[in-house]
Amino acid sequence: MKKIFIILTVIIITACASDLPEEAADVIAIIEESIITTEITANEHEVETVTQDEYVHNAAPDVTQISDEFTQPHEHETEISETAVTDITSMLDIVTQPSEQKTEIVETTASEVTQTSDEFTQSQEQKTEISETTIPEVTQIPTEIIPPSDFNIELFLQNMTLKQKVGQMFFQAFRQDNNGRNITRINQHTIDIINNYNIGGVILFSENIESAQQVTDYIKNLHAASSLPLFISIDEEGGRVLRTKSLNVPRIESALTIGSTGDAQNAYNAAQTIAKYLSPLGFNVNFAPVADVFTNPVNTVIGDRAFAKDAHEAAEMVKYFTRGLLDNNILPALKHFPGHGDTLADSHFGSAETKKTLDELSECEFIPFQAGINAGAPFVMTGHISTPNITGNNEPALFSRYLLRDILRNTLGFDGIIITDALNMGAVIKYYNPAQTAVKSVLAGVDILLMPANLEQAYNGILRAVESGEITEARIDESVRRILTVKYQSGIIK
Repeated sequence: MKKIFIILTVIIITACASDLPEEAADVIAIIEESIITTEITANEHEVETVTQDEYVHNAAPDVTQISDEFTQPHEHETEISETAVTDITSMLDIVTQPSEQKTEIVETTASEVTQTSDEFTQSQEQKTEISETTIPEVTQIPTEIIPPSDFNIELFLQNMTLKQKVGQMFFQAFRQDNNGRNITRINQHTIDIINNYNIGGVILFSENIESAQQVTDYIKNLHAASSLPLFISIDEEGGRVLRTKSLNVPRIESALTIGSTGDAQNAYNAAQTIAKYLSPLGFNVNFAPVADVFTNPVNTVIGDRAFAKDAHEAAEMVKYFTRGLLDNNILPALKHFPGHGDTLADSHFGSAETKKTLDELSECEFIPFQAGINAGAPFVMTGHISTPNITGNNEPALFSRYLLRDILRNTLGFDGIIITDALNMGAVIKYYNPAQTAVKSVLAGVDILLMPANLEQAYNGILRAVESGEITEARIDESVRRILTVKYQSGIIK
């Protein structure tokens, strides 16, 4: 009321100012300046008393309401009361507060970003933005699973739902859309898959990679769409298995060429080179090295992807390649257990088998895997290889509890993540449906299912198996505990 009275007084006096002496006009100017100063001071006080919690409450409505409001103007973020704030810079300290416990997907156009850049200046660590041209018609963001700062894995695991836990056991690929176009930017379908299934990882192929900036942005947006940080993987072995052909990165020779030098330091250097261009792009897992031994000269699926024909020579190369990745922030995966180098058929197209006995595998194929495990490899990938002289049947190794638990876990001492080879390969889909494959693999001891032929069927198959008692929830916890442990220890979960 005092302020209104003073303003009215000034208006009246100003109206007659032309008849007042110069000294009176000076007094009026002082009064007007005093009023303006008082308003600014009061408004600055109002801004300073807004707490961070109050701002977050206003700026970030509950995620359950986001889908209805997402395309509406962000009034709580953009409105600045004209009577409360006259200087936008006084708000920046609040707007740019770190928000590590909330990942936002912001829909903007290039012009909007330009117009609001002064209001929303944030570092990449504070906010991940996805442009409107990148994600058309985003309608949902995930219900967040935010790990505590100290990240007690057991407590965190207890607070996860069964669906969230099962989702962590899946790796998905997004290679092309329904129109056959390469997927190089996140889209609504990808967001829906990540949200609906809580998947643990994504594998990228050459179809997903156009340029360094594009793939970096794509990976950041994949993380932004996920409730937990993702494993982001690639097959980058060197030689003929490269997914980064469109990028200007060093070309690595085949494993067999590297192995033929007899110098394991060359294997380390090759892995280091690969890791140094993968890590800045956002990758954290490389499905390499190949730990198979090239014992069958007519084997075409492995061939020069293996380091050597001699198991001990291959083992030394595998050990150094593994360390070269680990030392440079990329998680390696040894493949293809129990050994694909002696097979004749290609498991991409149909069943493949080895006739070797357990003793024969122990004296050859297992040696490079043991070396990689001892070097710290956190992943071992199973091959779709049947071992009839060991298991007594023609089922692939990923269904063998004996091979995965008794041999890989107990004999070779591997306690990391067992991941399947791609489950859309001929050796699997010709004989088993996605639900059968998922359930049989988990019962055998697999932790992560890579690229099921049908994610929905595989995911629901595991849920039904848990609900029926065929798979215990403790068995699911066993795998998810390993997944969370590797993500946390490697810094993927911070």
